[in-house]
Amino acid sequence: MHAHRLRWVQPVIASLLTLALPQACGSAGPTPTASLAAAPSPTRLIALSPTVTLSTLATTATPTLEPTATPGAPVFWFSGPDVTFQDVHFTLPTDLASEIHALAAPATDVLGERYPAYTEFTLVNYNSRNTRFEPRLQIYPVSELGQAGTQVAQELKEILAEKPASLQTRIGIPILPVLNAGQLMDAQVRHLTFTNGSGIRVLTQFAQNTWPISNEGLLYVFQGLTSDGAYYISAILPVAALFLPDHVDDPASVPAVDGVSFPEFNSPNFDADYAAYQRSITDKLNETSPEAFTPSLSMLDDLIASLQVGPVAVSNGSPAPESLSTPCLNAPPTRLRIGLFAYVDPDPPLPNNVRSEAGTDQDFIGAIEPGKAMKILDGPKCADGWVWWKVRALETELVGWTPEGDQKDYWLIPCSSQKACHP
Repeated sequence: MHAHRLRWVQPVIASLLTLALPQACGSAGPTPTASLAAAPSPTRLIALSPTVTLSTLATTATPTLEPTATPGAPVFWFSGPDVTFQDVHFTLPTDLASEIHALAAPATDVLGERYPAYTEFTLVNYNSRNTRFEPRLQIYPVSELGQAGTQVAQELKEILAEKPASLQTRIGIPILPVLNAGQLMDAQVRHLTFTNGSGIRVLTQFAQNTWPISNEGLLYVFQGLTSDGAYYISAILPVAALFLPDHVDDPASVPAVDGVSFPEFNSPNFDADYAAYQRSITDKLNETSPEAFTPSLSMLDDLIASLQVGPVAVSNGSPAPESLSTPCLNAPPTRLRIGLFAYVDPDPPLPNNVRSEAGTDQDFIGAIEPGKAMKILDGPKCADGWVWWKVRALETELVGWTPEGDQKDYWLIPCSSQKACHP
């Protein structure tokens, strides 16, 4: 029996989900012969000979470093400014993105090292000229990282303790996931705090070889730790600067920056000339107002500052707000999405309650009878251990929030069209 469709049920307060790392990163160029994960400084720039050919650089200089899709992992959509998923909460600044896609994915292998499950947020309809990186935020449990990941977390911890004003002497900050590429420069270095932790942000570009810096590769990178050291936060968000080219096909045609051009690859002074080019770009980026970038660095800093990772600490000893727990940990993977149709499972013949908002404690406004169809308008939202969707009943025009199912059964059956919605 599924009588709990019609009655209030004790909310499911799930334990904190282990949060972790994104998946393997691919490369547009040849597979490296040695794993960078085993190197002493896996995220540092790879030094290559200036005599490398242009054709080789064109295929390996700016690799595609995208986490691969996770089969079977449900994606949750959040359309409002306040995002809460798997004990992670943040506020999406107005105009930064239209919605957030949240993903809780299983453990995976990255560059030969095993990483635990991770939580990932992708910003949708984000203003980006970068074709290689999606704007993403990932959360990692420090205690479950492997050797390379633990090393990165320790390096970051040391940097946060030292709070250096500049990183120019070491080129690059520790970054998770460990990438098969290095950082060409560090600009706009700033130490940031968020609700329960701190970190450092820089502007950089990843590459496997020396290559011109452009908006196609420029990134806002934030790496942080919660105050208790339990979680590692990694944000990699594309940005653009007005003075940089959007795309580079031919390095010889890249405009000079403050009189400094990208050097010719066959130049006998390539190393020194490229170092001067790096300094020129870095200085220009540092001189640029945070508001002059697209999106503005201030907007991205606000996103980071709003982060709360883990259960909320409550000073008066009362329980943490349920909205920041992990209410969907035990829910089945969702089978619905906005714009699709569904009908109430007629077996058993019980209606689905519809409420004013997601949650069993919200106002009851009606019900959708067994076998009757609805259109999915918004969601999903997590409340009381269930996945909730905002729907419009096709027969009665009732609009409100209703749960998709519980741990054992789906109560809503997806259908591809309105005509297909029948038992």
